[in-house]
Amino acid sequence: MRIALCDDEKIYRESLETALRTFEALPIDTEIFTFTNGESLIENHLIQPYDIVFLDIEMQGMSGLETGQELRSKDRNVIIIYLTSYKKYVFKSFIIEPFDYILKPIKNEIIHEVLDRAIRKYKEQHYVIDIKYQDKAYALEVCDIVYIESDLRHITIYTKDNIYKSIGKLNEYEHRLSPYGFLRCHQSFLINMSYIKSINSNTIKTTLGSEISMSSRRKQKCLSVYTDFITKYKV
Repeated sequence: MRIALCDDEKIYRESLETALRTFEALPIDTEIFTFTNGESLIENHLIQPYDIVFLDIEMQGMSGLETGQELRSKDRNVIIIYLTSYKKYVFKSFIIEPFDYILKPIKNEIIHEVLDRAIRKYKEQHYVIDIKYQDKAYALEVCDIVYIESDLRHITIYTKDNIYKSIGKLNEYEHRLSPYGFLRCHQSFLINMSYIKSINSNTIKTTLGSEISMSSRRKQKCLSVYTDFITKYKV
């Protein structure tokens, strides 16, 4: 797991790094990187992405809000945790879909609580499912799956970059993936809620621009489940 800290004040970078390294549940393979500005963070993220980013909102040059928006436009799955001295910035960060925000001055117990939840989210994102079709087998991380479509026993899995075919029942995928943020919105569709951009009267639009059907009888449940999802994982 790769964690990035971005703050232009040395005292906060050091105190945050100390808080992270003293967290007993931190995976042993975790790498921690520090940055003083958003530009260098983005440049390095494009080379080898970070899984969790602690990002100061008020920085010289490129602000934390601008940095977060750029990160989110390039990476739907990066977990962004904001650091700020002022609550007024929290509402401005909604469009970036941060995982959480932490008020300064930094307190170790708060950092550890938020990090614990972020690591659980990271593990959920990187859960792997195996699929087989004809003579081929694939291992897909759930964070890459946008939605799954069913036509009788023919399953089509749409990821960020590809399309995969399989044979099976959508009910089986629903049972397996519901704990990882997937929503059954239609008899024929199962969607990863991390990719929902908007829910309309009878369709759901994904962040990648595609639209899938939502049955009218499932609408209220879909709205309720999605509300619970964004409440759990976003500010």
